[in-house]
Amino acid sequence: MIDILQLEGVQPIDYRNEDGCIVITVQPSGDHLETCPECGGRLYKHGQRINHFADTPLQMQPVKIEVVRTRYRCSECKSMITPQLSFLDEKRRATNRLIQQVRKRCLDRTFTQLAENTGVVVNTIKNITLDFVAELEQDVKFETPTIMGIDELKLMGTYRCVITNLAMNSLYDMLPERTQDTLMPYFAKMPDTDKVEWICSDMWRPFKKSFRLHLPNAKLVIDKFHVVRMASAALDTERKNLQSGMNRYARLNMKKHLRWLLLRRPNSLTEEQLEVMAQLEKLHPEFKEAYDLKEQFYNIYEAITKDDAIQRFNNWESDIPKHLKSFRDVAKTVNNNFEDIFTYWDAPVRITNAYTEGHNGITRVANRMGRGYTFEVLRAKMLYNKVARSITTLTTPSSSSKPSKGYEGLAAFPTKQDKIKLEYGAYIPTLVELYGGDEDLDEELISTM
Repeated sequence: MIDILQLEGVQPIDYRNEDGCIVITVQPSGDHLETCPECGGRLYKHGQRINHFADTPLQMQPVKIEVVRTRYRCSECKSMITPQLSFLDEKRRATNRLIQQVRKRCLDRTFTQLAENTGVVVNTIKNITLDFVAELEQDVKFETPTIMGIDELKLMGTYRCVITNLAMNSLYDMLPERTQDTLMPYFAKMPDTDKVEWICSDMWRPFKKSFRLHLPNAKLVIDKFHVVRMASAALDTERKNLQSGMNRYARLNMKKHLRWLLLRRPNSLTEEQLEVMAQLEKLHPEFKEAYDLKEQFYNIYEAITKDDAIQRFNNWESDIPKHLKSFRDVAKTVNNNFEDIFTYWDAPVRITNAYTEGHNGITRVANRMGRGYTFEVLRAKMLYNKVARSITTLTTPSSSSKPSKGYEGLAAFPTKQDKIKLEYGAYIPTLVELYGGDEDLDEELISTM
C-alpha cells in the first residue's frame, strides 16, 4: 500500500471511508519492546490496543488514523507499556501536524468551521486554542503606547475595558472588567509607564482614578465623540418632549423620519432631508432652535486654538434658552470636566477614540460569528491576529550595539547591527476588513468623524 501519510515509524495497512471521513489504519514498524523502561524487567505481549487520532484533511475530507499497537506487561513491576509515537499528541488525540494547522488558523476562523474541516470536536479545537493563547501570552509583548485610548465594551453581559494604541491605530489589550480593582493593578504592572504621554477616554471617573497614580507623564483628553454626543442626546430629549404632546400617528411619524436625521450634520444632508428640516422649522420653530443649539455645540470642535474653543463654549452656554433644560445639563457636565475636555487643544495632534470605538464594533461582530466564545478566546482572536499584527510590527537596529574604535580613536559604528522586533498590537483597520464590522459602527460616531 502506498504510504500517503508520510509519518515516521508507522506503515499504512488499510484504507476506508466512514461517514465522509477517511480512516487509514497504520501499524508501527519495529515497535517490539523487550525490557521495561521503569525497572528493566522482561516484557511480554499483552494484546493489542486500537486508538484513533485526527490528522490533517485529505481530498477535502477529515482524516482519522487508526493506530494498532501491541501492548506489553512487565513481568517484574507489572506495568502496562504501550509504545509511543513521536508524531502523536496523546492528550488531544491528534497528530502534531494537525495541531499546528489548528494553531495557525484558530484565531481567524470559528471553532465550528475548524471542527467541520478537521473532524475534531469543537471542545478539542477550543482546548488547542487555549494552549496556543497561553503561549502567546508569554511570548508576545506589545510596546507601551505613547497615546493610549481607553474605552468600555459590553460583551457577554459584562462591561470590559479596551485599551488601544492611538498613535499606531492598533489594539493594545482587552481586560475582563473596567473596574478600578482590575485597572489599578494592571497599570501598576504595565512596563515603561513613563512612555504614556496622552490618554483618551470618556468621562467615566474610575478610568482617571485608575491610571493617574501609575502613569506619571500621562495627560487625560476626554474623547470628542463622548462630549458632542451629549448635545445629540439633549436634542433627542427635546424631540421626545415635543412628541409627548402629539397624537399617536404624528408621534410615530416624527420618530421615523427625524430620529436619525437630527444626528446628521447639515453638510451631510440630502436635498430631500434639507426640505424636511425646512418644514420642521416652519411647524416647530422652538425645536429647530434646539437643533441649531446642537450644531453650535458641535462647532466648538472646529476651533483651531484652545482659547477660541473656550470662547465658543462660553458663548454657547450663555445663549441656551431657559426652557431647554437638557442643554443646560450638558453645560454643567462640561464645566465639571472642563480641564480634561479642553486639553484636547493642548495635544500635538487631535486625539480621539474613533479607532477604539471602531474596534468595539468589530469585536461584537466577531463575537456573533463564534457563539459560545469565552472572553479569553475572543480577546485572543482580536489581539493576536497574525495578519493584523504584522502591519504594526517594526524591525529596528539594537540600541545595545556598541561603537567600535575607529580612525585616530574616533568612534565608528559597526556596519552590521542586531535587529529588534517591535510589536504594537493588532492594526484595527485590518481587523475591520477581516470581520466586516462597518455595520456595527455607531450612527452618532459616523456623524462626528
